[in-house]
Amino acid sequence: MATLAQPPLDQDRDDRKTADLYEQGKIFKKKAEVVYDGDRVKSILRSPHMLQDVFDANAVGMKPEEVPLIFLDGKAHRDRRKHITSYFSPRYIKEHFEPLMRKTADMLVADLEKNKQLRIDEVSWQMAVTLVGDLIGVTRGKDREGMKQTARRIENCLYATKMRTMTGWRLRYAKIRRVWDMMMFWRKDVLPTVKARRQKPQDDVISTLVKENYGDRAILADVMMLCGAGMQTTREFISMVAWHMLEKDYLKDAFLAADYEGKMGILEEILRLDPIVSTLYRRAPEDLPENAKGEFTAGTRYGLSIRHANHDPALVGACPHAIDLSRKERLGDQAPMMSFGNGMHRCPGSPLAFNETLFLMDRLLRVPGIKLASTPHIEWEPNVSTFEITNVLVTCD
Repeated sequence: MATLAQPPLDQDRDDRKTADLYEQGKIFKKKAEVVYDGDRVKSILRSPHMLQDVFDANAVGMKPEEVPLIFLDGKAHRDRRKHITSYFSPRYIKEHFEPLMRKTADMLVADLEKNKQLRIDEVSWQMAVTLVGDLIGVTRGKDREGMKQTARRIENCLYATKMRTMTGWRLRYAKIRRVWDMMMFWRKDVLPTVKARRQKPQDDVISTLVKENYGDRAILADVMMLCGAGMQTTREFISMVAWHMLEKDYLKDAFLAADYEGKMGILEEILRLDPIVSTLYRRAPEDLPENAKGEFTAGTRYGLSIRHANHDPALVGACPHAIDLSRKERLGDQAPMMSFGNGMHRCPGSPLAFNETLFLMDRLLRVPGIKLASTPHIEWEPNVSTFEITNVLVTCD
């Protein structure tokens, strides 16, 4: 990977977009031991003794087979994870997803060139829904209007009911609306795909789940997990990358001049700086093995600050709050740090998210005269320790 040109770095430089918002809005679960040290965060994420601590299936009456993959541990997690990991291999992404990424990026850029303006936060959602929808199976064979309708239904399920700020009748209505939106997504998108795959399987997730005899609730649970983890996060990542690059000419120029590995290194550095998810939770079981009791405390909940780990100078080196285009050369595969987690629960879909972003940005940034035409708006979502970016308007000549 060639060395990329960049302005001189200094220890006080801070390129982060979300730091102040995080400090103002961060909250941690009750009784959580918050961990900021990078090495300690990594050791907890990699420990085979730690359990997920974000979801209680028994509390909502779910059977073990209905619990989404990301909330499982041990053998149950390994058995479910193997059903999707093949879809994220470099070969599968190259052969199956890359043509679709290029086609979708070309279509979205054509919209920009025709209309002379475009909202990155909207087209990033279209990109993510197209790719992950194809992975799941719910968008295959649909024309653009059908894709838009599916995207709208998924968005309603994931975004429309921000119930944390609601009370009274508004909260009651939002809960009813969430059930309705989920039912519409199931009836209009998931169920027809399930029926079709029972008759004629394809190379997608729903076909795999049908083959494994998953029930309807289990299928919907895994589909919604993939929508949230694969669409929602990618949307914010693409918007964040566009914001950084359109504000910094040197970064845009370096990205366009770089080869594939160089482009990936830049994307990894941006994600390290502004991770989409800032906190992950793990729990030490009550029956913690004796050989682990020196490192962990039985029954303890750990709140892991991914953001602080990503900015720990002991792990990432000097100028931890600056975009450093040489960091990838020094850190290699560790360059993204903990942005996609670590250990057995590391996000299996990260290669797809990076490639979606790479191909869309490579097309968009080559449009003559493209520039940021508004000040993006960021809203913090403390209950899930993430952010939502809107109003990322760009124009072109």
